Amino acid sequence: MIKNQIIFEKKLHTTRYSNGQLALFVEDYDGEPIAELSIMHDPVELASDEFILKDYSENEELAQEFIDTGLVTPLDRFVLIGAHLCPICKIES
Repeated sequence: MIKNQIIFEKKLHTTRYSNGQLALFVEDYDGEPIAELSIMHDPVELASDEFILKDYSENEELAQEFIDTGLVTPLDRFVLIGAHLCPICKIES
């Protein structure tokens, strides 16, 4: 059985939401957007290198990939957004 596998390189792009919180996007190396890994949530105070990770639904595997590489570190703090308990994470430089 031949199994096809598509591999593409990804990079993280950071910016800030309108409330100043860190926004994290995944792009391919041509700059095309793949996913938004962060969530803006006004009631939560975060340090400048912290963000709320969207690690559910279509982002589940992608979020875990960046945690496994060490680029994103969960901080053992969480925020409930809708029905999801989202981890607060730190981006490593």
